[in-house]
Amino acid sequence: MSDALEIPVLTGPGVSLRPHTMDDLGPVLERCIDPETVRWTTVPRPYSKEMAKEYLAEMIEPSPDRVSWAIEKDGAYAGTIDLRSGGGEGKHASGDVGYVTHPRTRGRGAMTGAVALALDHAFGSLGWELLVWQANVGNVASYKPMWRNGFPLPLAVPALLNHRGVMRDGWHSVLEPGMARVPAQTWNEAHAALLVDVEMARRPG
Repeated sequence: MSDALEIPVLTGPGVSLRPHTMDDLGPVLERCIDPETVRWTTVPRPYSKEMAKEYLAEMIEPSPDRVSWAIEKDGAYAGTIDLRSGGGEGKHASGDVGYVTHPRTRGRGAMTGAVALALDHAFGSLGWELLVWQANVGNVASYKPMWRNGFPLPLAVPALLNHRGVMRDGWHSVLEPGMARVPAQTWNEAHAALLVDVEMARRPG
């Protein structure tokens, strides 16, 4: 595929991004059956080893509209992070970033470093001018690596995301290359604002 996006190896403090391999099969399966992954993502239920093989085969193959990396920390698979092209060229080029963490790696800072590497690649090598992050309202942990990397407090958008056939309120935040890649407020301030969105989402329409 001559127009496929390269999947380069990227290395930062304590974490690296690399192409997936079939050696990731076991931890990918563990990740996809983890209750928190099932709760917040649209991974199929139930999830089988054969599904994990098919997923890896797809992620290993370079794509014209996606870069998918395995995250490695301390020599072990720590999760997956994707950049997905939103189309456009030049100053209109954009995309979105998404990730899933392996349960044993949560809370160890791997995703903060992985997001930083992915942002550098998106804004540098790919030349994107806008990067979007989205998650279901309530998935506070998913925002923390984004907050550490400068993503503004997300906007809560009603019925933004299709979660297994049900439209759910979603968080939406955008980062541009010229924006500071550091938090704009303390985590306590950000967390309090997110909890307001969570409470609003719980109220009957």
